[in-house]
Amino acid sequence: MEKEFWQAYKAKGLVVLGVAIWAEGDPLKMAKMFAQKTKVTYTVAYDPKRESKVAEAYKVEGVPVNVVIGRDGKIRYWHWGFDAKSLKQAVEAALKEPAPKQASKSK
Repeated sequence: MEKEFWQAYKAKGLVVLGVAIWAEGDPLKMAKMFAQKTKVTYTVAYDPKRESKVAEAYKVEGVPVNVVIGRDGKIRYWHWGFDAKSLKQAVEAALKEPAPKQASKSK
C-alpha cells in the first residue's frame, strides 16, 4: 500500500487509511508496531473499545479488506484479500471522478 498506492497517488487526492481491528492485547500498541514494522506513513487508526464498528460498517469478515471510496463518499470497490491490479484500477477510476460541488453559502 505504501509505495504502490499512497506515495504514487497522494498528490492526486488519494487518502489511505489503515484500520487496525481485532487486535489482541493493546490495540494502540499493535497499530503502532504494524506501522513501524511496515514503515507506513499513511494514517493507521484503531478502535480502543474493540467494538469493530468499522468492520461492521464495511462488512469485514477477514483481513485484509480493501475499500475504495469515491469523492462523493460512495463505495466504489470492496475486495477481501489483496488484488493489486483491480485495486489500482479502482483507485485510478475514483481519482478521475469530479469532486462534488459544494453548496453555496447564502448570506
